[in-house]
Amino acid sequence: MNNLNKNGELMPPTTSELESKVVVLGLSQSGKTSIRQVVFEGFTPEATALNPATVRINRKLFNLAGGAINLFDIGGQTNYLNEIFQQYKERTFTDVRAAIFVVDVSDAANVMRSKYYFDLMLKSLGDMSKKARIYVFAHKIDVVSLNKRTSIVKSIGDIFEIEEYENVKIYGTSIFDNTVWEAMQEVLSYVYPRDGVKTTELKGIVGNYNLEFLALSTSQGLILYSEPEVVSGVNFQRLKNELAKAYFPGMVLQQAIFAYGNYTVLMKEVADDLIVTTIFPEKTGITDAQDKFSYLSNQINSLFQPDELLGQAKAKMKKTLADYLKKHKIKNVKELEIRFDTKIGVKCDVCGKQIQKSVLEIALENSEQLERGIKISSGFGATSVEIYPLHECVEGIREIPVILDNNLEYRRYDKSRPI
Repeated sequence: MNNLNKNGELMPPTTSELESKVVVLGLSQSGKTSIRQVVFEGFTPEATALNPATVRINRKLFNLAGGAINLFDIGGQTNYLNEIFQQYKERTFTDVRAAIFVVDVSDAANVMRSKYYFDLMLKSLGDMSKKARIYVFAHKIDVVSLNKRTSIVKSIGDIFEIEEYENVKIYGTSIFDNTVWEAMQEVLSYVYPRDGVKTTELKGIVGNYNLEFLALSTSQGLILYSEPEVVSGVNFQRLKNELAKAYFPGMVLQQAIFAYGNYTVLMKEVADDLIVTTIFPEKTGITDAQDKFSYLSNQINSLFQPDELLGQAKAKMKKTLADYLKKHKIKNVKELEIRFDTKIGVKCDVCGKQIQKSVLEIALENSEQLERGIKISSGFGATSVEIYPLHECVEGIREIPVILDNNLEYRRYDKSRPI
């Protein structure tokens, strides 16, 4: 909750208020890591098929429009789970905002073993995070026939004694349909640390532009803010892929414009994993809507600028990067600085994940040794810049070589390769 300063004004949230801890537990191969990858990391469901077992705790911090989800994916093998509850219980279950317990509905033989660890989790949260909410995902529900899904979820709910607890809910989920998105939206609606000041400003933008609808979401479709409120969004990553296949093969789109009845809908990624969706009033012309959308999306982007320390690191790295390019005979570096932040979009040929990185981001990731992430080559009278964005693929860490010309314009990219 935001506090008031001595002038009666809302103070910005503290760092701790902008981070929410979510713990994900369940037996091995129940689907915990696949849920994380599909919902938060843009993997296709098919690309998660070869996931190795999670070892101990896989902690990931997902930055979402000024807030963050601190996700603890706990390894599900018996020895790891026992280790968590015996040696790392305090570290794991302190300050938890929400816990997700994943049960594989296709593994009936281990439902009671799941219940054993679920009960341990409930007790640990009761001791250390009394306000935490618990969500049970009866997962892989796609393997159950449609007419039996409700009864299967109810059966698991009965075994887990869900109705005994006010802070526990159960959902049937699958990564192959919308059920996992709907369940995770419920989790996010509770845990996402909304900033009251930004909410007020966003409502003002809706009023100023007479919008029918405004939403901020992740690229995978989890709603962060909306006016009026909705519970699910559009998977912009999927939409872009479908539009690209139909109209612009090989291109990575940044914006989508389409008609919805008499309304004009515009969607755009205004920052890393921050999508703005607007619906303009009936009979608003496309050109008029585009002009207004361009201005308001800049307004929204300005509300979610990176924190001061990251800004300082970027400013310092811009100078280092400029010096590096000059040293390697790249011309007109001063004029090129405006392109340091331009994202280049590529796609992993193994897992299908879309990667968007700028030259500056690559430089920041390789700040100790720029040559690891950025190489400059000359030949036949031309100079080119190669960057090597990394990503966590289903087959381990991979890099995708991207070749730019000497104006830092996209030229082509090669197949991903293991590190």
